[in-house]
Amino acid sequence: MFKAIYKSTRLITGNPESNVAIVCLWTKAKEIAEKIDPSKYAVMGQLFSAERGLDILVRNLLANPDITNLIITGNDLSKSGIVLKDFFEKGFERGKTEVTGKPVWRVKSTYPGYIELDIPESALNQLRETINVTWVENIEKFDFSKLIKPEKRREKMVFEKKEEEIKKYHGEDAVYVVRHEKVAGVWLKILDTILKYGYKSRTHYDDEQKEILNLVSVITNEDPNNFHMPEFLPCSKEQIENYIPKVTTDYKEEGITYTYGSRMRSWFGKDQIKEAVAKLVRELNSRAVVINLWDSTQDLTIGGSPCINHIWLRVREDRLYMTVTIRSNDMFEAYPENAFGMRALQEVIRKELISELKKKGTEKNIKLGSLIINSQSAHIYDDCFYNAQKIVKEHLPKYTKLPREDLDPRGSFVIETVDGKIKIEHISPTNEVLGVYEGETALELRDILISENLFGNPAHALYLGTELMKAEIALKNGLEYEQDGPLRLEKQTETTQTKEPGTQSEPVIQSESLSQGTSKGFQTKIVTYINAGGREIKSVSMQKKEDDFERILRSAGLCRIFN
Repeated sequence: MFKAIYKSTRLITGNPESNVAIVCLWTKAKEIAEKIDPSKYAVMGQLFSAERGLDILVRNLLANPDITNLIITGNDLSKSGIVLKDFFEKGFERGKTEVTGKPVWRVKSTYPGYIELDIPESALNQLRETINVTWVENIEKFDFSKLIKPEKRREKMVFEKKEEEIKKYHGEDAVYVVRHEKVAGVWLKILDTILKYGYKSRTHYDDEQKEILNLVSVITNEDPNNFHMPEFLPCSKEQIENYIPKVTTDYKEEGITYTYGSRMRSWFGKDQIKEAVAKLVRELNSRAVVINLWDSTQDLTIGGSPCINHIWLRVREDRLYMTVTIRSNDMFEAYPENAFGMRALQEVIRKELISELKKKGTEKNIKLGSLIINSQSAHIYDDCFYNAQKIVKEHLPKYTKLPREDLDPRGSFVIETVDGKIKIEHISPTNEVLGVYEGETALELRDILISENLFGNPAHALYLGTELMKAEIALKNGLEYEQDGPLRLEKQTETTQTKEPGTQSEPVIQSESLSQGTSKGFQTKIVTYINAGGREIKSVSMQKKEDDFERILRSAGLCRIFN
């Protein structure tokens, strides 16, 4: 009797006495199961990806030695069927995954297919020798009696997959936002965010996942006519070129119930994309231009409902913005393909809108605005944790701007000290003064700026915090403050005010100067002691290594030195 050790909820079981397993690739297993006698097979399931799914399939077959015949049938959209057949017929060898370079068993095939190295070579060869593979084009008419059992038998072998360890972080319960100019940059930020802050849980497919509810990604400047596609993405240029027509046209394929394109172009008896363009031509500022892919008459009761549900279009300042709602989004494997497809669709709509406006006598140079995608269940499956971590570690730094380069879209701040107060001017990206704020302490101004919600990114908030603290120190100690400049102690003298015994004298600040020598790492430094506890103020000239300064200051009861 067949007993799955992995993904049991994704499989359809038939006759427990049968020795036949059916792999139906991209064609729905449920549809095939309705067409053939269940006594003819023991188990049936799909294989969407040989990069991820082949390893699981092999483990299940090794754990069930009664399976001696494997039938491959259905629509082979990702070439996973070819890879599976090549595994049994051509074999495998040591290699690496294409995206991360992880060492694996790699199928000798034109297309990639991987098996983890924890399964011994001898076990894989036994499997190949004890299963006969048959490719069947029309499973309904196939004569199962023609199947021949292999002569060799194998023993039951169970190889448990090692669970990838992920560092735990804590964050918001829902809604995260990531932004980048390119799909690749957004994707890297998405992976990093989910790996850190995703909630770990099991799915209805019996998988482990890390999930964020409502992850909003904003792609601001991806050229649909020249996609930026670095090698670390899980999709190739060829794959994207094949995928785009399935989104932008009324694409139909045998064995596939629908495509996103067919849902938009013909599913509901009309071409919604043409209707959306016509609506914008009539009312360019409309907020009611929605393309619907969700069929409420059936999608709540059948499996395989579309992941992309709604598309909302909005023209503002002659830019076409598009917001896409995806109910369930595999962020490692599927997101880049989805994003490129949606950006291509956005460009198709933009061109059609310009053309239709021109027919009505309106010349408009409509440009592309941002593509916004709300992934309601943004998840990464456990078998992708390792690859996701490796890709993020290697490539995210190249797509992350330095804080000084990551300009805040909400504006900048000019800081100065005036008449005993810290003054801040909030300046827009177009150099307009948006507001003026004053206060005596950094803490006071921090609370004001936070309540006004003036920060567009964390780096800007952290920068402002350091500048405000610097301005406060300068203000309290009679120093000159210069935004973005070092805090310098100017040459000045303040006399110590004599007080009654037991009382604390006022702080006295004297100058500090630094001259660096070139021999043996020694420096001459004039250190000013800042009186905070009634001690006599003094300046000391020291010739010490830099490493000794902190120890000397601490021994004198001092807590701060300004360079």
